[in-house]
Amino acid sequence: MLVKTNFLGVEETIEVMEEQIFSFDPGVGGFESLRRYALIPEQDSPVEWLQSLEDPDVAFALLEPFAFMPGYAFELSDADAEALGMHEAQDALVRCVLTLHEDPEKITANLLAPMILSRRSHMARQVILQHSDYPMRFALFAQVAAAEAEGGAVEVGAAAGNAEERVALRASA
Repeated sequence: MLVKTNFLGVEETIEVMEEQIFSFDPGVGGFESLRRYALIPEQDSPVEWLQSLEDPDVAFALLEPFAFMPGYAFELSDADAEALGMHEAQDALVRCVLTLHEDPEKITANLLAPMILSRRSHMARQVILQHSDYPMRFALFAQVAAAEAEGGAVEVGAAAGNAEERVALRASA
C-alpha cells in the first residue's frame, strides 16, 4: 500500500506492508477522527513513526519504552485486552509517544499513556495507565546528559529479557 507523508515538511509517498497498518478505536486523543495508521521504522534508529493514513501531516514519533526503562511494566485491563483482540502478552507491541525538541535534553517520552498495538488483530489504542506513577513527560536523555557531565557513560539500548513479559493481561484468555 502506498502512503503519503509530509514528514518534516517533505512530501513523499512510501510503501508499507499490510502488517504495518493498525486501526485505533477509539482514535488517539486530539486526533479522534483519524483511525488508521502505519507503523514505520526509521532506518538505523530505535525510533518508529506512526503515520496517519488519512492525513499525511499527522505522524507520531514512537519508541519502545523497554529500551530505556528496563523496569517498565503495567497490567492491561480486561476491557482493553478484549478490544484489542489480545490473548497473550506477546500479542502486544508497546510504544510511547515522544515529544521531539532540537535540544535532546528536552525530548520526552509519555510513559503514562502508552500506545498498545496488537500483532494479532492489528487493532490499537492509547491506554492511560490507572494508579501509575509513570510520568507523562519522562526526560529521555536527561540521565545520559547528567552522566556525561559527571564524566561517566550511560548506554541506552534494548533491555534484557522479553519486552512482552512486561505487559500483563488480567484475563486469562
